[in-house]
Amino acid sequence: MKNINKLTAFALLMPTVVFATENNFSGDYQLHLDTVHDGQLVNETTVDLTVKGSRAHFVASESELILSGEASVNALNIKFQTSDLLSGELRYFAGGLSDSGVYQGSWHSNTGASGDWRFNHNPAASFETCKQVLDAGYSVGDGVYKLLNESGEQQSFYCDMTTDGGGWTLVGSYPKTQPGGIARISDYGTIPETSPNDPSSLFLYQQDLSKFRDAREQVACAGANCVSGKTVYADNLSTYDLNLIRSAWGYLDRVEHMPKVADIPSCRTDYNDTTTLVSSCVLPTYLTWANNSHQVGWQVDPHGPTHCWVARGTYASGAIGSGLCASKVEPNGTRFALLWMR
Repeated sequence: MKNINKLTAFALLMPTVVFATENNFSGDYQLHLDTVHDGQLVNETTVDLTVKGSRAHFVASESELILSGEASVNALNIKFQTSDLLSGELRYFAGGLSDSGVYQGSWHSNTGASGDWRFNHNPAASFETCKQVLDAGYSVGDGVYKLLNESGEQQSFYCDMTTDGGGWTLVGSYPKTQPGGIARISDYGTIPETSPNDPSSLFLYQQDLSKFRDAREQVACAGANCVSGKTVYADNLSTYDLNLIRSAWGYLDRVEHMPKVADIPSCRTDYNDTTTLVSSCVLPTYLTWANNSHQVGWQVDPHGPTHCWVARGTYASGAIGSGLCASKVEPNGTRFALLWMR
């Protein structure tokens, strides 16, 4: 069967969406398949299909492909076949409903080829944030989801659906290869970073923040789940405060929007403990100071050790990556920082 890839990498990266176990099978679906029968999908091909019919019999017809199949009465088992109109290859699919709510199984063809597959509903993206996806019941765990941007176009964003209550959209990344000295938030890239475990993009969300209410900033991250790093949180924030937090990622924007340290929104250092509130998200001795351009980021040493922030600003601007949260130790290209909103 010829590869039919109507979607871009968005479709290949997006976690699957739960398949409704109901009689009506009509709608837009994705068939993911590979050519190695080993129980897992590797180097998969994604086929977009518009399916019509019911559990008893459903069909789909594209320019070079015909699909026909049926599901069991309780919709737990499924079988279907595809016919490639160019090559004449017939592929036979059989499987069942997985614990994650999507159909999956194995296939074989009249040519002797075989592999694994997954079949899932692909509703048109109508969500702007990861929290909206989570609240609507479409979350299938951490990963890349398609969200709508302000132009009404679909764009890939990384969603943390499991940590600190879930529903976090990755809105900023400062890679460990990036020198300091970022003056404006407009100097950041606008293509979302989709790898929070080792980001390679200097990225900051430039769209309206009124869709968010909570913020989480992670600095000095060394790997998955911001290992060895430091995290601060705030919730029920106004759009004004969210904009201040974002503006802190550019040293000129930081001092222009928050001329005094006391202007910085407060944070807490433990998600579940409200007693860890830190005024202005800084070491208490800084509270009476005027703000400066020495570093960028929302938090400035709220955990105690100095040099705990996103990255350098005008001071030691050649220092690479995020701060190490170690007193008087400059960034050395081993740490990165992330900004999340929900």
